Amino acid sequence: MSTIKTEDISGISFTSTVFPTEEDRALWESLSDEQRQALIVQSEKSAYESGVSDKASLQELLSETRAEL
Repeated sequence: MSTIKTEDISGISFTSTVFPTEEDRALWESLSDEQRQALIVQSEKSAYESGVSDKASLQELLSETRAEL
């Protein structure tokens, strides 16, 4: 029987939400492949569990994105 190794990613957090900062890029590059995979899985799971998003127009989405910059 094989054992599945889990990665502790609880202390890893990124500051950017739209475009990665230099610090976030450096953090990503410093992670192991297993940590990266765990972060991707966590992100996808979180998005799936959040449910269906509210309908928004393209203009609304662009305005929100620009406001975060």
